[in-house]
Formats: sequence, C-alpha cells, structure tokens
Amino acid sequence: MRLITNPDTFFEELKQKDTRIRIPMLSIIVPLAVFVSMYQYFLTTKFSQAFPAEIAKFFTVGAYIGMAGSFIGIFAVWLILAVIMHGLSAFFGGEGSFRRTFEFAGYGFLPSLIGSAITVPMSVYYISNVEIPRISISQLQQNPDVMKAIMLSLLPKDLVYSNLIINLAITAWSLTVWSFAVKHAREVELKKAFISALIPTVLFGIYQIWSILNLL
Repeated sequence: MRLITNPDTFFEELKQKDTRIRIPMLSIIVPLAVFVSMYQYFLTTKFSQAFPAEIAKFFTVGAYIGMAGSFIGIFAVWLILAVIMHGLSAFFGGEGSFRRTFEFAGYGFLPSLIGSAITVPMSVYYISNVEIPRISISQLQQNPDVMKAIMLSLLPKDLVYSNLIINLAITAWSLTVWSFAVKHAREVELKKAFISALIPTVLFGIYQIWSILNLL
C-alpha cells in the first residue's frame, strides 16, 4: 500500500481526486474504533470476575458504556487532531478546505490500526489465561487499592512496557504520515507541515503513554 511505502506520493495523487471522507472512515477509523472498544469491553468484563455478583453487574453496565465511549472517542480524536492541524497550518499560509484536511488526517490513523492489530490480540490472549483472584465486599472496603492490584495482575509490567514501546513507534510513524497529509491538504512546505502535525501528535502520544503508565 502506497500510504505505507510512500505517503508523499500517496497524498500527492489523492489530492487530485474529490474529497471522500468515507474511505479513511470505513477502512481505518471504524476498524480501529472496533478494536479499541472491544478490548475495553473484554478488559472490563474480565476485571468484573473478581467481584461478587451484586458488584459485577455494575461492571457489565460499565463495560457497555466504556465500549461506546471508546468507539465514539476515536472519531472525536480524529476531529480534534484535524482541527488543530488545520488551524496551525493556517499560520504558515495553508490553503484548502477543512474537509480535505479531515479526510487526509484520517489516513494518519493507519499506524494505530496496525499497532492495535498487534497489541490487542496479544493482550487479550494473555488476559484470557490469567486467573482472577476473588475479593469480597469487606476486602474492598478495607483496602480500596486491591482493585489496582487486580488490574496489575491482568496487565503485568512486561506487557505494559512492550505495549508502550510499540505505541511510541506508532506515534512516530503517525507523525510522518500526518506531516505529508498536512503538506498536501494545506499546500505548505514539509517543514511547516511537520510543525503543524507535531503538536497534536505529541499531545496524542502523551495521552496514550499516560493511559498505559497509569496502569503501573
């Protein structure tokens, strides 16, 4: 796929065509949202097995809410990143419609989709084989930190760190794609496009790293 091997040429050719937001949405964003939301659901339902039935049912409800939130959240991130890139590139004399920026920004999530295709099955495989310790309501009342201990038993540090390394590589790859996306969507020099893509990518990367390290 030319987007992977030569993103500069990919966007150069794509900008000659009509804007078609549904293509990156259906081929990249939706599959990524499915990966993320299903993993959120699996993790929450597995975590609920540690608690008595009267508490576990609330986790089941939370799993559905979390799954929906994760699914919608990917689209929100796509929109926010596109807005920031479009706005920053305007300071460098960028020209072009926001629809084009939004379309091209969607393709920058391909590295995240590939990364999720690696990390999610790997994490699900490990978690599905973990024995969940049972805790009572009294234990939970006496030591609220027991919930974090259970979470760490689901996601050991080795798995968390490996996912962190993969996410750092994915973030750097996404920055490359988004730089060329802004270059051609906004008709600016690559250096200026890189700066326009750098800030939102760093913010996105920091959020991902924080989410992972928060599990430790």
